[in-house]
Amino acid sequence: MALQNTNPTTTASWSKLQNHFQEMQNASMKAMFKENKSRTAEFHIQWNDFVVDYSKNIINKETMNLLLELANESQLKDAIARYFDGDIINQTENRAVLHTALREKETTVVKVDGKNVIPEVFEVKIK
Repeated sequence: MALQNTNPTTTASWSKLQNHFQEMQNASMKAMFKENKSRTAEFHIQWNDFVVDYSKNIINKETMNLLLELANESQLKDAIARYFDGDIINQTENRAVLHTALREKETTVVKVDGKNVIPEVFEVKIK
């Protein structure tokens, strides 16, 4: 089954983001850090030693909430799950995408239509 094909620019959340942009376009980064002493802590992601600090972008909590609203309205979480589950989402070629299978270990099981595709992936990698 194909993924839902939603043009994000037609969603209600996109319209809210456009309005929010108008409010934020003249915001001062210096003022944002001055007003929020914990800005760096609030606007970063850390996984082990890997840190993504997005505090130095013209965003605030409302921006993040609106972006999450857009992701939800576009059913992004479902699309990601279907991608990793091996669903047939490539409409052009009528097959699963599974680029991630190329990065898996040979002992990993990744199924498409109930069949583990990893042996085929490793066969192709070796050739």
